[in-house]
Amino acid sequence: MDAFRISNLVKKYGSVVAVDDLSLAVPSGSMFGFLGPNGSGKSTTIGCLTGLLDPTAGAIEILGQPFDTNSIGLKRRMGVMPETLGLFEPLYAHEFLAFVGRMFGLDEATTRTRVSELLQALELTDSSKTLAEYSTGMRKRVAFAAAVIHSPEILFLDEPFESIDPAGVALMKQWLRRFTAQGRTVFITSHVLETVERLCDAVAIITRPGKLVWQGDISVLARDGAIAFDGQEFRALEPLFLHLTGQRYADLNWL
Repeated sequence: MDAFRISNLVKKYGSVVAVDDLSLAVPSGSMFGFLGPNGSGKSTTIGCLTGLLDPTAGAIEILGQPFDTNSIGLKRRMGVMPETLGLFEPLYAHEFLAFVGRMFGLDEATTRTRVSELLQALELTDSSKTLAEYSTGMRKRVAFAAAVIHSPEILFLDEPFESIDPAGVALMKQWLRRFTAQGRTVFITSHVLETVERLCDAVAIITRPGKLVWQGDISVLARDGAIAFDGQEFRALEPLFLHLTGQRYADLNWL
């Protein structure tokens, strides 16, 4: 069964096309990377998949059911960490996580227990600072905790590791591997291709404006294998990504 399926998704902002006829199927239980250059439509696609944005055209199916912005029941089965984080910064971390837990229908005792465990594990126990006073990395940890507190079936993570220290990233990776081992699904956007290569089972790569150029299994790279494409062999994700997206950078001889 697919965790979700996108069919001919289009999203426009006025005359500007952000996502163009995107079709994609993500299997349940996978760690799936969604890659593309800046401005290629990754965050817009996640916005449509999580009900934050209305698609201009196309269809989305989540856990075998049609999905739109009014699908409250399906939204409760997702966890979302948006790139903008979406925190209520005047609150303290424990207040914000308690609010999120209750919003997702957790009872008071379960909410209290999970908030305490998350704060301890993610080293967020300093109750003297509001979220506005946290560093960027600490705010990202809170946003990650908010995405997982209700133990969702699908987890959407938009640039989850940026600004987080190595110990925090290692812990998050451990949790995500356990998450997918239980048959649940993680959908990640990231510009850190080495992390995606080591963590994900498969990836989809898009270019501007939101057009799919490649989708495939990348687990062979972790076994020192190669991906054959366009008459070439790629032994790492970065050269494959650069080849597919056509990104070339001019050399500056004065640097």
